[in-house]
Amino acid sequence: MKFCRAFVLLLGLWMAGTLPAQAQVSLDLRDASLRDFVQIVAQSTGRNFILDDRVQGSVTVVAPNEVSPSAIYEIFLNVLELNRLTIIEGDTTDRIVPIDVARELAPGEDRAQLGGAFETRVIVVRNSPVDEIAEVIRPLLPGEAVMSVVPESGLMILSDRRENFQRIVQLVDRLDTPSRNSIETIPLRSGKASEMLGVINALSITPQGSSLSADPRSNALIVSGTPEFRDRVRNVVAELDKPQRSVSTEVVRLNYSDAEDLADVIRQSFGGQAASGGGADGAVAASTSNGITVVAEKQQNALIITAPADRIRSIVAAVQGLDVRPDQVLIEAVIFELSVESFSDLSVQFGGVIEDATVGGVEFALQGRPTLTSLVTTVLSGGEPTGGGTGGSIAAFDRSGIGGFLAALASETSTKLLSTPSILTLNNREAEIIVAQNVPFVTGSFSTVGDSAIPEQPFQTIQRQDVGLTLTVTPQITRDRTVRLELRQEVSNLTNSASAAGSEITAKRELSTNVLVRDGNVIMLGGLLENGSGSVNQRVPGLSELPLLGRLFKGRSVSQTQRILLVMLRPRILSTDDEARALSRRLAREAKRASEHIAPADDGTYPRVPDSSFPFDGANLDQPFDADFIDKAARERRFPPLPSRLSFSDR
Repeated sequence: MKFCRAFVLLLGLWMAGTLPAQAQVSLDLRDASLRDFVQIVAQSTGRNFILDDRVQGSVTVVAPNEVSPSAIYEIFLNVLELNRLTIIEGDTTDRIVPIDVARELAPGEDRAQLGGAFETRVIVVRNSPVDEIAEVIRPLLPGEAVMSVVPESGLMILSDRRENFQRIVQLVDRLDTPSRNSIETIPLRSGKASEMLGVINALSITPQGSSLSADPRSNALIVSGTPEFRDRVRNVVAELDKPQRSVSTEVVRLNYSDAEDLADVIRQSFGGQAASGGGADGAVAASTSNGITVVAEKQQNALIITAPADRIRSIVAAVQGLDVRPDQVLIEAVIFELSVESFSDLSVQFGGVIEDATVGGVEFALQGRPTLTSLVTTVLSGGEPTGGGTGGSIAAFDRSGIGGFLAALASETSTKLLSTPSILTLNNREAEIIVAQNVPFVTGSFSTVGDSAIPEQPFQTIQRQDVGLTLTVTPQITRDRTVRLELRQEVSNLTNSASAAGSEITAKRELSTNVLVRDGNVIMLGGLLENGSGSVNQRVPGLSELPLLGRLFKGRSVSQTQRILLVMLRPRILSTDDEARALSRRLAREAKRASEHIAPADDGTYPRVPDSSFPFDGANLDQPFDADFIDKAARERRFPPLPSRLSFSDR
């Protein structure tokens, strides 16, 4: 055996007992014995080794630099691997054996506590087939170990050294884990289980140990396998199990909405195209790009909806959600107008007529008053020369040609207009009430002229206009029960005065606005307070300044106008039938009391005065027909007798 310098050095240091635990050594081994190298490593690292008889061979290690004990141990492991050897580590002692023997040996952990006795134990296998686990464990047992299995009971009987049992039990516990394969049922809603099974099998996604079958009775797939496989099958079924694009038709009768308006809303909501046009009997169809057709049937106020089966329910639900009872709004308006016009004048006019001509005198031209010229013209035309009272004037004219008159007038005109229009309408629906006279106005005249200068076939063009009260309103109810009103109100009347064109002049007051009013509150929409006055003075310069006599040379008129116009409004929201019924009864009772106050009294003489009171008391609609206006005796003596008056129940 050939020894190297490192071995001799290490051996000498070991015999002298002076080798430190962490000393740096220099290795230079040339064909050294493997057992001697194990001795060098044991001295360098302080570890204990037990060598198998088959640990033989030589080793060559060249390390030009000094190495530490940890590096020597790493070199040692590499040498063992090259020689097909391995280490079975223990608590205090390591075993060096061939690699093919290591699998049969137990690790050295807690070896001292276990002892090395040979014994027989029973290992219970709970989750896996015992034969499969025994087939895996048997190659890992030493030759002297004996193992048998009881498949029916899931038992494994092992005879081996005590220290080897711990290794075998740990391996069995690792192998005897619960199976990840589970059984799951996936029901189908639209497709057929047998067809779905064929599609999934064609994909070849079923791993070893998993299975897939179909149950025609419950129309479901039965999947057995790992969670990953079951999730994959579930995802495939979710993609394929969709309803076919079959077409369904539903007829939805509407209670409150208009069929044509709602059809257009549904078309826009579900991606529709423009309306396809009108059909027979007033039906209007609206087709969409995704196969949805909505037909509005106006006579039945219904919608005929044709759509894919998977969307028909959502469309019908949208229609029913929109077809709800709308709120109503009662708009009560008050228009109050008071105007007062006063006029007064005082003037003296006199003159003379000599040889059919007017000479001298004083004359004033005051609006609305006669003049001296008109009186003289009457005398010259052969009229009565002596005048009397004429339109607030006193005139006198004698045969000698001297005459005059005194004009004094005071007039006052007052007008009071109180109108209370009311109108009930649906939310977001325009309503209009007109209480007026349809008055004709001349807009032009034409004539056909022949050979003569006298016109032939003359005619006039006439335009009729409403003169009176007009109220147009569109309410919109907000969520906080505030009413937004789009309002236009017009009040017009005739003034009994004509224009130069010949038509009568009308007075008009119009209001157009948008307001927000809380339910039941009163708001003033417009108002006018007008106060005007004027005067006209006429006199003769110089002579009008004379004391006392100056009054004969003066004329004066004074006018004054006052006007008040107020427009107020109150909206009321009526959400239920009870609210509408209570409000109708209250307004009917007020109207009945007002009509009874202004009705003429019946003194009992013939002919009788018919009952002109309001016929509705808020509960019973009892209208007076002709039978109620005829005397009772005359009605009973007729043959056949006249029918009795009609009565209506509020139910």
